[in-house]
Amino acid sequence: MKRRIDVKPNAGGPKISPESGNHFDPSGEVDIDDRNFHPTLRCENIRIRPGVRMMVSNHVRGRRIHMDYEIDRAPISFSYTLSQRIRCTMRHGLRPPIVAERVPGDSVLAYLPQTRGTIDIFPDRRVVGVSLHFSVSAFKTLFPSLPKCLEHLDADAGTPSTTKPVYRQTRFGAETLHILKQIMECPYAGDTRRLFFEAKALELAAIKMAEWEQKDSAEPANMGRRDVDQIKEAYHILLTQLEAPPSLIDLSRIVGLNRNKLNRGFKALYGDTAFNLLRRARLSGARSLLKNSDLSLSEIAHTVGYNSQANFTTAFRRHYGKTPKIVRREMDDGPADPAFWRDIVQPA
Repeated sequence: MKRRIDVKPNAGGPKISPESGNHFDPSGEVDIDDRNFHPTLRCENIRIRPGVRMMVSNHVRGRRIHMDYEIDRAPISFSYTLSQRIRCTMRHGLRPPIVAERVPGDSVLAYLPQTRGTIDIFPDRRVVGVSLHFSVSAFKTLFPSLPKCLEHLDADAGTPSTTKPVYRQTRFGAETLHILKQIMECPYAGDTRRLFFEAKALELAAIKMAEWEQKDSAEPANMGRRDVDQIKEAYHILLTQLEAPPSLIDLSRIVGLNRNKLNRGFKALYGDTAFNLLRRARLSGARSLLKNSDLSLSEIAHTVGYNSQANFTTAFRRHYGKTPKIVRREMDDGPADPAFWRDIVQPA
């Protein structure tokens, strides 16, 4: 069972040959082949305009799903997790694999050429999510000024820099959630449905681009670009390894910054220490799981990196003023309708 993602060359586009090592076609059509994907995972695969596809998942699923995927020439992708917990393993060339965990309320900006790996979707009431996939050409037509993390795609097709992978995970806000809800509850059919999805896809991409422009402009002027990149990489590692994050010392070694400089960088870029950022990310993810999954409290505690349910409960109550059990009970006692949508997004 495997999903294959590629950007197929257009007629008249750059010639792509395996011998050349060129895995970058900026002008092609996004192709997502699910024919050998998991038979019970139903995804609506929608071509909404040349070079742009949307994938929408929304169905009941009670068992764990494990599947493989493979990406050749990569699109620029935006993914939004709305219900389930996901673990994604990425292998790019000879580099060590990267493992990322996502919970409801997480979004990802990714460009992953020549990447293969696995996806695990853990048991939940439903599998609900939206992803957008743009060929590089289509994306640059819409957004000529790329965010810093994608600037290397301005290079000529086939140069080594265009095979550099990008994976940036963040929490999405209420504005994004509102658009995702509109997509999931779309009342239209036929061409009207496609036009509606196109408009919403562009809204989502515009919001994400605005967020990255704000992040780029907020970078401290007294920090070098390399330092900023290393601090962002460290932050990304913390967000994607909540269950078993590295210590600050190990994190500093991984990204190549000393511990003090790394902590100062976290405060400059994100307004807090690495420890506090990790704690807030864990508790925000836990609250989403309480609201939108059937995991037990001990399973949620383990998922977000607490070694005991008691420690998790104490930290949660200090941060939110209520115990996890009370938060879950309030959700269960509320109105049945669209309870699914409530509190996917929580302030950190």
